[in-house]
Amino acid sequence: MRRAVKDLRYLLNRGYPRESAVNFVGNHYRLPLSQRHLLARCVFSDAEAKAHRSKAVDMAGVRGKSLGVDGYNVLITVEGILTGKPIIMCDDGYVRDLRAIFGKYRKSPATPKALKMMLATISEAGPREVCVMFDGQVSRSGELAAEVRKLLEGAGLEGDARAVRGVDFQLHEFDVVASSDRAVIERARAIWDIPGEVLKRGKARIIDLTAV
Repeated sequence: MRRAVKDLRYLLNRGYPRESAVNFVGNHYRLPLSQRHLLARCVFSDAEAKAHRSKAVDMAGVRGKSLGVDGYNVLITVEGILTGKPIIMCDDGYVRDLRAIFGKYRKSPATPKALKMMLATISEAGPREVCVMFDGQVSRSGELAAEVRKLLEGAGLEGDARAVRGVDFQLHEFDVVASSDRAVIERARAIWDIPGEVLKRGKARIIDLTAV
């Protein structure tokens, strides 16, 4: 896997298209789907990793700003941390989960704790307002958004939670965005890594690609 990561970086640094490079390396090393997923989500060219890092802000960078949260993206990763799933520190410095859940998301016993932890972290950062957006095409997103609205009110946070279409495109309107999605990072002005903050307060199974 180390060789695969290095080979993919080599190809990306030389301008090879991401999808083609991931497929080539994955086929060459006969990697299973989970390891191909790691390559696709977590390995970047030096230039792209630098560009992503340049947008990163810490908790202080959120205070007094409008914050847009990529709901499923953040929630799934925080749940992964709480349930002991492998968490990746990626080339660009952001924390990502490897479970390919996406549109198949379902609430789990870890969801309530993950939501409270996510909102407690946001409350500590002190944004002026926050909007948590869930992909409306995922089943029960409206119910989840309603639950988060109540939690926001209970935490004394000014803001909203919505189930919407086109989450990626709507997030760029905010001063700061919480997401590890590559497309979202590219559009955003500033990125805050909420799962990264959560990791500072507990233990998790972390695979650090920056050391490879």
